[in-house]
Amino acid sequence: METFFKINDMTLADVDNCAVLEERIFAHAWSKKSIEDTLAAKENICMTVTDSDGSFVGYCIFMTSFDDADLCRIAISEKYRRNHIADTLLENALNKLKEKGIKRVLLEVRESNEPAISLYKKYGFEQIGIRKNYYSEPVENGLVFLLEIIPSITTVH
Repeated sequence: METFFKINDMTLADVDNCAVLEERIFAHAWSKKSIEDTLAAKENICMTVTDSDGSFVGYCIFMTSFDDADLCRIAISEKYRRNHIADTLLENALNKLKEKGIKRVLLEVRESNEPAISLYKKYGFEQIGIRKNYYSEPVENGLVFLLEIIPSITTVH
C-alpha cells in the first residue's frame, strides 16, 4: 500500500499529539496549554500532517501579528523524516500566510540544524542575524532568518 500524507488545519483534537511530539523533539517543549492557547488565537496558522493510516506525523505553528508572522514550531516525527514532509508542510503554510496578507516571516534555528537551514533557504529565507547562546541544552547560537513574501502580481484587463 502506498503511503500518502494529508495536511490539515490543526484542531483541538490534535493538541495531545503535538504535545507528545514536542516532548520527544524539543529540549524546551511547549506545554499542551501553550499549544491550545496558540491554536485558539484564530489569526495564527497551525497545521498538522497525518499519513494514509491517519497516524500523526507532524505539525507547524506560525504566530501572526498584522502583516508579520513568526515560525514558532515545525516538527516531524523521527520515523517520517527525509520524506520531504516538512517541505510540503512549510509550502502549504507559506501559501496560507500569503493568502492572509502576511508580508514577512521570521524564525530562529539552531546553527547546527543543517537540514532545517537548508529547507528555509530553499524557500527564500535569508539569514539576517545571530542570537548568541540563544538555545540551551546544549548552549548554541540561534540564527535569525527572514522571508519577505512578495504578493502575486495580477494584471487587470
